[in-house]
Amino acid sequence: MSRKDGTCPTGSSRGLGRVFGIVSGKGRMGNPVQGGVEGFCVCPKCGTKVEHKRAEPCNKLKCPQCGAVMVR
Repeated sequence: MSRKDGTCPTGSSRGLGRVFGIVSGKGRMGNPVQGGVEGFCVCPKCGTKVEHKRAEPCNKLKCPQCGAVMVR
């Protein structure tokens, strides 16, 4: 609950789940908050790895070897 001057009782936090710019907790289903830019898209069928590219979701890619939908 905020005070009349616009601050919260514990400081200037607005309830964003952040403390000093660090995200706390976990994301959906207990996984890390984000996958990040680095990493690979992996084929669940044959195990082929392809480097993940920014702004290109893995589930929109097809495996170059077998044609299955890739996962992160």
